[in-house]
Amino acid sequence: NFIYKNGEKANFDYLQNRYRNILIALKDSLEAQNWYIDQFKYSRVIAHIKRQYISQSEAIDKYCRFYPSYSFQMRQYWHKFYLCVDYTLQVKNVQTIQDLIHIVGINDLIGKRAVAQWNGWQRGKILSIDTEFTKLYFFDFEQESTISNNKVIPDLPLSLIEDILNKKNINLDLYKTIKEHGLTLEPNASRVRSEKTQAVIEEISQSVFPLTIDNIQIIVDTHFTQLSRNINSDHLFKVRSLSEPSAEFGRHHESPNIRDGITQFGSYDRDEKNIERIPICEQNLRESMGTLIKRLKLGKYKYKGSERTFSTRFNYNSIITTASITNSLEECKRLVSEHPDWIGDQSLNRIFLVHTPEKGYSLDDENSPYYQIKRFLLESGIPCQMIDTSTINNPDWKDLNLALNLVTKCGVIPWVLPGAIPDADFFIGLSYTQNRNHSSTKLMGYANVFNQYGRWEFYCGNTETFVYDERKTYFQNLIKQTLSRLRLSETPTIYFHYSAKFSREDRKAIVEAARSIKPQGNYIFIWINKTHQVRFYDAKPETDGSLSRGSYVITSPHQFYISTTGYNPYRKILGTPQMLEINCWVEKPMGTANHAPDLKSIATQILYLTKLNWASTDSLCGEPITIKYARNIAYLTAAFLRQNKSFKLHPTLEKTPWFI
Repeated sequence: NFIYKNGEKANFDYLQNRYRNILIALKDSLEAQNWYIDQFKYSRVIAHIKRQYISQSEAIDKYCRFYPSYSFQMRQYWHKFYLCVDYTLQVKNVQTIQDLIHIVGINDLIGKRAVAQWNGWQRGKILSIDTEFTKLYFFDFEQESTISNNKVIPDLPLSLIEDILNKKNINLDLYKTIKEHGLTLEPNASRVRSEKTQAVIEEISQSVFPLTIDNIQIIVDTHFTQLSRNINSDHLFKVRSLSEPSAEFGRHHESPNIRDGITQFGSYDRDEKNIERIPICEQNLRESMGTLIKRLKLGKYKYKGSERTFSTRFNYNSIITTASITNSLEECKRLVSEHPDWIGDQSLNRIFLVHTPEKGYSLDDENSPYYQIKRFLLESGIPCQMIDTSTINNPDWKDLNLALNLVTKCGVIPWVLPGAIPDADFFIGLSYTQNRNHSSTKLMGYANVFNQYGRWEFYCGNTETFVYDERKTYFQNLIKQTLSRLRLSETPTIYFHYSAKFSREDRKAIVEAARSIKPQGNYIFIWINKTHQVRFYDAKPETDGSLSRGSYVITSPHQFYISTTGYNPYRKILGTPQMLEINCWVEKPMGTANHAPDLKSIATQILYLTKLNWASTDSLCGEPITIKYARNIAYLTAAFLRQNKSFKLHPTLEKTPWFI
């Protein structure tokens, strides 16, 4: 609530212009009431009560501590301001630099943020370190100063904290502990989270509030904002529900349950296909690879084998073995050089099945065999599937998804939507990859195209990297290339989906490019935001505390939140499901009046597009495949770009989901 000191309501525009001042006042008031500010940026204040932590053991607490924390953010809906509060967990190093330089290298600490005793505890950035002193830049004072090492406590990444614990022979599964105390392993996390949030709101309403800004006094209502399922009421926040979409499988059978549908009815594409597998592994895994190959063909448990499920016959000539995983790339190159007809083979009747162990390599190590081999084969136009050690040794309950990945990369369509998605001709998922290894950040842009049935059409990407300031030109070229490949009417309706927010200028540039192809097109931009902290709960006893899948809440004429992983009959969710925030902009043809988007239609589209994740037989996906696939592509290509080379996918693979 926002009121003047004399009891009158504050003007909305007046408050909006003082948004930053309100947040600063909140931060200052929290600090005054013995809260430690972990972070203050991106319009959020993250804080925990000082000296209040979840103790693990005396040995662990000496090096790091787990602080129950809360994130505070001001949001506005329907011309009213709301305080959004969410529980989180902060893991903090508690050792000074004096202690740390005997455990880790000085270079590991330089550039890190830190707190230091300098006229009180101040936040800064470490510039240099020697055996006695640390030079820091203090943010609030915008100046540098040199402080004794025993008065500086740096913020350390989890990987470095884990390394310190290992060096001290302290046994702790750091990431599991974080999940436990961060509520991600809790089946009733939504209820626990809401109780924690309610408790902290009641606490700060008495201690931190009221805030005073100019002549305005700000108090906070301790009750959650209520949602209403009565669509005809005057309530600001109404919960609307969509029915679960079905998918179509073999012989036009439909089911909302993907796993049951694919195992009972088989794939949508019933044309018989023969796929040659090229298995490569180390010598000691030859027998396990042979067992896995047989399993993929014949199946086990509910999986009935490749022929009955996907109308696909798997075959292979021999298992190629190497002395070490480091030799696998050279073996792939040898095979391709001996069979040049494999390069860009448009029949897609061949796929490499390569064992790439995860042990000894981090997941994003661009120099690991996983990325080296995958890059070579993708640029050669040859589908490939990597398998880890656990899968090759024990394929139980993994064989169906693995077989699914193999056949889809070779052009088999496993399932589709039974009808067209309403009010759309095509969906284009836009994304870009950043290469931060360069002195100036390099980007590559991508477009993933899906038709009105949610069918994958093709992938289109820039062939060259570009700097951020040149993104408009490159995205314009990308849009022109993409739309030129589509068979469009004169007035197509095309949706652009993206997860990284585009500016108004970015959208304008994309529209200009689109209108150069189809001037009378309807172009709708959909920003799908997963980084917000707004939470929705359902107090009904029959639920797990989360808003059920398919529920959506409109918060402005251009914005709504939709639940894609909330309470549902297909999968129990650990942790608290997060709603997707959907923001919409409509660009009508020139001379046509713009109007507010049909949010129900867009919510339906989003839900439908979560049923088409061909990477898994799970019945639901947390995000539409337009951005799910874009995220997969960005993750892969980011690793390729870190190798300091441009990545060029072979054109043969552009119409296959090569990235799943």
